[in-house]
Amino acid sequence: MWVDEGDSMQRHTRAALPLLTLALLAAACGSTAADRTAGEESAESAQATVAAAVETAPPVTVTDVPAPETTAPVALPVDEYFDAAAGFIDAPDDRSLPPESPTSPAGSYGFSRYVFQQADGEIVPTLVEGPRGYQVRCQQADQDCSYLELKALHDSGDEPPEYLGMTRDELGDLVGELAITEAAVDEHNTIEEACAAGFTISSSQNPNMGIHAQNPNGTGAEFDPARPSMILYAREGGERLTQAEQGDCVDGEWTGDPGYESVGAVFTLPMTEEHPSAFSGPIDNWHIHFNTCAGSPEEGGEPSPEGDDNVAVGSRTRCEESGGFFLDVIPVWMMHAYVDPGFDAQGGVFAMFNPSIWPVSDVDSLTGLRTQPVEGAAVSSINNFAFGNITVNVGDSVVFTNSDGVPHTVTGGNPGAPSGEFDSGVFGTGQSFETSFDTAGEYELFCVLHPGMTGVITVE
Repeated sequence: MWVDEGDSMQRHTRAALPLLTLALLAAACGSTAADRTAGEESAESAQATVAAAVETAPPVTVTDVPAPETTAPVALPVDEYFDAAAGFIDAPDDRSLPPESPTSPAGSYGFSRYVFQQADGEIVPTLVEGPRGYQVRCQQADQDCSYLELKALHDSGDEPPEYLGMTRDELGDLVGELAITEAAVDEHNTIEEACAAGFTISSSQNPNMGIHAQNPNGTGAEFDPARPSMILYAREGGERLTQAEQGDCVDGEWTGDPGYESVGAVFTLPMTEEHPSAFSGPIDNWHIHFNTCAGSPEEGGEPSPEGDDNVAVGSRTRCEESGGFFLDVIPVWMMHAYVDPGFDAQGGVFAMFNPSIWPVSDVDSLTGLRTQPVEGAAVSSINNFAFGNITVNVGDSVVFTNSDGVPHTVTGGNPGAPSGEFDSGVFGTGQSFETSFDTAGEYELFCVLHPGMTGVITVE
């Protein structure tokens, strides 16, 4: 029994910045003759307007005007940064933790490669998700990533959008596999049917996820979309109860309240060194749990960011005192598949959390809900080569934590024009960088190592 939860991007080389500059120059110089003619006509018209205004303007007394200040370009030690990145040591394989742990919480459950949480005053690793490097995470509200959206996209005959990272044939295969899983889930549509079929309950109803019911005929050593390891059950307005309070499967009968219906599936596979390849396409990110409490009568289920009131994460002492069994690692790869059309997951069919399952929420709020805060500072977890949305008050600190399996920088400005206002230098997995702002405004930022990584800090 376990308590639940909460390809590869090419690295830019030193040529990235010069190539970007060339691209900008090409765009600036690529106007047609017609464009230039139109521009010349507009310029002549504007000059005539200005001349007329000068003739009718009152006389102006000219005084000494200071010359405008010029800002020298900011020079960054780019070569040094790339040399530092080349020496970065990541985990030796997909299933392993990085060699260093952070000094503060890092990552966001279901959204980042690594998650570190605070438990009993210590920072402990609790999750590894997806392959090392860039992951194709289809978890944004404006992307067609849910089961029904993927089906509609395939039925439309259109080519898949670039963010899916798959061909039309792969999309067709994926939709077909998900349909098989949907049929398997429909065989046991209610929790009463699951109990009658020999399922066992292995968690309470987790927020945005549901109860985990173990399938006696679930997936073994080989992946099979028709044989999920577990089926997820939830009911509208369901309370977060302990397993003893909510009910169980006893002698083939459900002892709890009625109304729990299937919302999706869970698959598990043996914990191999490399990330599993199962469903077609690259969007099925599997995860592994670390420092977990199983079988505790007090357990609240999913390892939530709160930590202090949840014995399911991080603390061997609290786990054993509550009668649970502490696991340094649950030795399987695990993944959810939300295939019930009545609970379509707008955050993605393979996302860890489903905002359409109680408590109903929206996709954009899930990342914040699954991020453990840092006292006295706003936290921006760098997840999957993205900074996220950052809004702080004047004077507040911002802590950037690197939850990826590669190093990054947090540098003010943009790839073509570093501002010099702040620069973290190169920092690796689990490490943090803190800065603050004394003036309201919008501050651009980027990663020197990966110029495609850009963002904006809004200071209010």
